[in-house]
Amino acid sequence: MNGDGDMITHRRPRFTRKASLPLRLTGDDIAILRAVAHHRFLRSTHVARLLPHRSARKIIERLTGLYHAGFLDRPRAQINYFASTGSAPIVYALGNKGAEIVAAIEHVPPPLTDWTDKNRAVKRPYIEHALLLADLMLPLEVGSRDNGAIKFVGGGALLASLPTGTKRHDSPWTMTARLAQGGRRAAISVVPDAVFALHFKEFDQRSFFFVEADRATMPITRSDMSQSSFRRKLLSYLAAHNEKQHVERFGFSNLRVLTLTTSSERVASMLDVVREITSGRGSGMFLFADVGMIAANPDPFTTPWQTTSGFVRIDDPPRLQNSG
Repeated sequence: MNGDGDMITHRRPRFTRKASLPLRLTGDDIAILRAVAHHRFLRSTHVARLLPHRSARKIIERLTGLYHAGFLDRPRAQINYFASTGSAPIVYALGNKGAEIVAAIEHVPPPLTDWTDKNRAVKRPYIEHALLLADLMLPLEVGSRDNGAIKFVGGGALLASLPTGTKRHDSPWTMTARLAQGGRRAAISVVPDAVFALHFKEFDQRSFFFVEADRATMPITRSDMSQSSFRRKLLSYLAAHNEKQHVERFGFSNLRVLTLTTSSERVASMLDVVREITSGRGSGMFLFADVGMIAANPDPFTTPWQTTSGFVRIDDPPRLQNSG
């Protein structure tokens, strides 16, 4: 049994392709390729969430076949997981053949990038950040398929609806605030890791969210405001929000920032910072959860997120929300 629970009789190397029989792509295969292209990296467990009608063993066998046939790749930066534990789910990226298939489906020019080289060059922190983001975003996307009341709207669809000036910007989701720094005010920009909306069909209303995937590598606070910290990031979001930039730049009537992080202790520290920068008032704009909370709840829309005033869910339509 390998780190993915793979019980294939004739074991093949995890990170070296071997010649395989011609593979006829199925609808599930296309769904896998498009999901990997969208998220950049996915674990086999993410793919299992994407295809709940398939058994875990069948998914592992199919991912293995797609890898050896060149449609998927296995970034070598994850090798140290197996050296130390031998039991981590395998992480997948697009292979060259998979990238060509996705380009054809989406009617875009074929890729010029050699994905094998690109995946080989990527570092472990980048992969881990993408996986943390997928821990939140993929369940939301999948959960929306069977939810009759809520539709998930991804950042790409939202981008198309932005005001023309914002849409043409090199970094359209950037928000910039002027913060006190060393006796003067400096422009500090903040860019979310992901953007999405939930469309509530009954009320024809949307809630808008910026997402931060925090791997606990950035200090929460620093005495020097010129250095990056999570406190500075929260200050930037708060100041930009108070200036109504979300309305002027994006046309959003409401906006909340979801932060997914690594532990309940780090959530508590972030909540303390929110209280501090709001002079004790708190703010319902900032919602926090750790990976354990996300993993423990099979319904991503009803996962409890922490704010300075308690737990809330993101499946409440705007008219029922208290922005704090």
